[in-house]
Amino acid sequence: MTALIFSVSRSDGEGVYRMEATKTPRGVRFTCTCPEGVADQHCEHRLALLLGDVAHLASVDPAAVEALKGLTRGSPLMHAVHRLAQAEAAEAEARADLERARQVLATILGG
Repeated sequence: MTALIFSVSRSDGEGVYRMEATKTPRGVRFTCTCPEGVADQHCEHRLALLLGDVAHLASVDPAAVEALKGLTRGSPLMHAVHRLAQAEAAEAEARADLERARQVLATILGG
């Protein structure tokens, strides 16, 4: 299989990062040239694209986006991506609950 290539605009406007997805015997290799990607950490660029967000792509190739969906559908990678997204949503909700509890406590303590 030929690699799927994507370019995502840098937040500083100084060019693009390159993402490349290829099928491997163990699943999918999906790299990014951003600092997190180069350090073998997860990066928001790849996560966003895997979740269907193409907003930050420098240019959108619908065929490549669909090919990536087909390549990753039902994979352990997508399972992990969805688990991370769910955990991040739960964390955000917990932080909001914590802030509301602090506000209630502050109101009660204020008499």
